[in-house]
Amino acid sequence: MWSGLPIAEFKDVDPWEAANSGNAPGATGADGGQAEGSPGAGALKDRVLKMSALVDQSDDSELAPATRDQVDQWMSAYVTIMGSPPPEEEEPSDGQLAALHRKTFILKAAPYADLAIFTPFGRKCQKAQKFRVYHPLGDGSYMMRELPGPQNLQQWLTSWRVDKVACLMLSISSLASLQIYEKAIERLVLQWPKCWGLIYQAEDKARAERLDKIRRRLMVDAAKGQVMPQDWDPDNPWTTCFRVLATDEEYWSEQVRHPAAAWTAAGAKGTPLAPAEQIALAHMPGGAEVVEADRDEGNEGGRKRQANRDKRLARAKRLRAEREELDRLRKRPWTPSADGKQQDQKGKGKGKTKDQAGTPLCFSFASGTGACACQQKIKRAHKCQFCLSPGHRNSECPKQA
Repeated sequence: MWSGLPIAEFKDVDPWEAANSGNAPGATGADGGQAEGSPGAGALKDRVLKMSALVDQSDDSELAPATRDQVDQWMSAYVTIMGSPPPEEEEPSDGQLAALHRKTFILKAAPYADLAIFTPFGRKCQKAQKFRVYHPLGDGSYMMRELPGPQNLQQWLTSWRVDKVACLMLSISSLASLQIYEKAIERLVLQWPKCWGLIYQAEDKARAERLDKIRRRLMVDAAKGQVMPQDWDPDNPWTTCFRVLATDEEYWSEQVRHPAAAWTAAGAKGTPLAPAEQIALAHMPGGAEVVEADRDEGNEGGRKRQANRDKRLARAKRLRAEREELDRLRKRPWTPSADGKQQDQKGKGKGKTKDQAGTPLCFSFASGTGACACQQKIKRAHKCQFCLSPGHRNSECPKQA
């Protein structure tokens, strides 16, 4: 379209020269960096962390790493409380601290950390977990599997102490409340030492769901003007929530004590089920298969039981084969009785007992011993027991071994 400018003011621009000039898209400046204002500026992606690899396997969001000043500030807060830095095996990584800080103070959620991934030496464990989380399905896609949780109280304490140090560094809760909660879990394990799986499921659910429900209940009580605990702080309520959760007898009885007592009274067979698993068994189609698969995931006991069953079946099959081979070597016909055992009564088990028509044979005639009483009692066929020939007895049969 004509713009009204004189023809003398038009310039013929060489596109190749413009591409090599400093004003071209993607050109670099004098310092070797990206030219300011070019479309390529800022195209580099910043380093991000995955929440699913740090605190919660079900959270697929991302976060930015913590700065050095933030980590130094969190460490100073811990030293102020405890008097010295934490031991190396209890110190959380920078990524774990940043993820827990975002979950608690940015997202305003409960300070939940999945102890299956919130482990000591988080950076090294995270590198190893990248090869265990995703599994190929064979069709080009991958399936993510949750990492197994602590297998006993000692493993739980190892991860819990990292979580406890992180809570102190971030000023989420007081040391007293965290220790009260830890002692409550230890008492449950001492009371029900064979129900660790049940206790861990309840403990994980308590920090993931029950903790926030307690916070909402306390907020409602505070709004009603009721008397609140001395350590209650509406801006940071987790100190009170951890202490109330540790003494929540209704929750621990429903999730641990009652199922464990019912399982023990039933003879301690199998594995005790949590209330959620019982609901799945009772109401959900295929709930039994789902619960059994979840329980046997990584369970050495289930694999050992299956291996023992396979060994017993293989041994029984081998014994049957050896018995049949022994009978063939002896050249002795194997005539099973009604109960499946081989007959071995004088001359009755040394050959056939019936002829081609199904008529019973006369054992007295075949063996040549004793008087024949077939006519008085039952009509029997006078034939050889080996070839069923009526012309000779067993001793004269050419097929006799």
